[in-house]
Order: sequence, then structure tokens, then C-alpha cells
Amino acid sequence: MDTQNVTVLRTFPTTGEALIYKTLLESNGIDAELLNETSSDVLPLQNEMMEIKLIVREADAAKAKEILDAKFDEEEFETESKKRRKKP
Repeated sequence: MDTQNVTVLRTFPTTGEALIYKTLLESNGIDAELLNETSSDVLPLQNEMMEIKLIVREADAAKAKEILDAKFDEEEFETESKKRRKKP
């Protein structure tokens, strides 16, 4: 993806969470990439410089936002994630 005409759609503290959103967009035909993915794994510092950024082409931004807002319930994701973390 040419990074000159892209927009940051969302930022994430973890790679796993970012990959879920990226996969959702790609499964709906939107080309998406993650920035800082490797850096945040190697240097797990929690600050704005190390946030993982989900980027899409500017032309796809409105459709991508609509997909994420309509197809993904963050509260449900957090609830399910907490349940799974507690399993032995």
C-alpha cells in the first residue's frame, strides 16, 4: 500500500487486537495495514509513539469506518476476551 494517501483509522495497544480489526476489514475487501506492529512487540512501551496504527487508503476510509462500527461490538469483544483469559 502506498503510504502517501492513507489515513489512520484506529490505534491499539496490542498486536492481537489490531489484527482482529485488520482481518475484519480485509474480509470485507478493504486493504489495510498495521504500523508499529513489530516495534510494539519488541519494545512493549505503552505510549503514543509505540501505538499500533491501523491504516487504510483515504478513499476507503469512510467504508472502513462504517464496517468497523457496524460489524464489531467492542464491549462484547472485551467481555469475551476476559472470559477466555480466565480459562486454565
